[in-house]
Amino acid sequence: MTVAIFLNPTQKGIFDYTKKVITKLKSLGTKVLVKENYDAKLFNNSFFDKNINELVENCDVVLTIGGDGTFIHFAKYAARASKPILGINFGRLGFITEIEKDELDKLEFLVAGKYFVQKRSLLEVTVCKGNNKKVFLAINDAVIFKGECTKIIDISVFWQENKFCSYRADGLIIASSTGSTAYSLSAGGPIIDPSVDCILLTPICAHSLFARPVVLSGKDLMTVKIKLKNNDRAFLNIDGVNKLDLSSFDEINIASALKKIDIVTFDRQIFYKNLSKKLVDNCN
Repeated sequence: MTVAIFLNPTQKGIFDYTKKVITKLKSLGTKVLVKENYDAKLFNNSFFDKNINELVENCDVVLTIGGDGTFIHFAKYAARASKPILGINFGRLGFITEIEKDELDKLEFLVAGKYFVQKRSLLEVTVCKGNNKKVFLAINDAVIFKGECTKIIDISVFWQENKFCSYRADGLIIASSTGSTAYSLSAGGPIIDPSVDCILLTPICAHSLFARPVVLSGKDLMTVKIKLKNNDRAFLNIDGVNKLDLSSFDEINIASALKKIDIVTFDRQIFYKNLSKKLVDNCN
């Protein structure tokens, strides 16, 4: 088995920890691939490559070390290459990652092939600015939000080309089922089983007593348009990374992507166990 490791180099102590991970994998007869800009001496002559896509193409499993943000960033590369991905939590909550820092023995199950693959839906987000189109994949969400001086945004949602609903709000979160436990949850959205193929709409500080989150099928196309007053600004953020300026003439088309994420898990019930451990227990 060949494992490509990606990590968040800004986290304190992560290089020393990654060295332990690599030592463990090599003791199990695994070949390890890592990025060239990581310290070569630290990783004991592992194979290095500058190109993330090539690393992912040349591995059997992608392994991330960091928080959910690290996992989400590299999961898109894994999805495009149809490679399974496993996360080790070196962050705080770690809701998507499978292994905690003190559970390296679980890597033995990975190498032995004793794991399950859970398929999760991605959102394909197409931003149309006139004749120019940009396409993004979102694992968690696409978020429309106002600029600092903008008072409120008028947002219209079209479902299968028919107007479905409108919001007057500070913004709108368009989330996948995986993203239901991220920003959407903080804004009052429901928790959704990640195996469900759906699109979740959660308004941010809606100026209405009756604005509520809505769960829609992921099989059909959704279009979102906004209306801004003079000098107002609005933005679109994809998974907290890609930030784009929006105007009243733009269209945002959203649907479930053809590609899926193959997430490695050792327990089919891990989502519900994490839900209890990391959300419910933290509220007590």
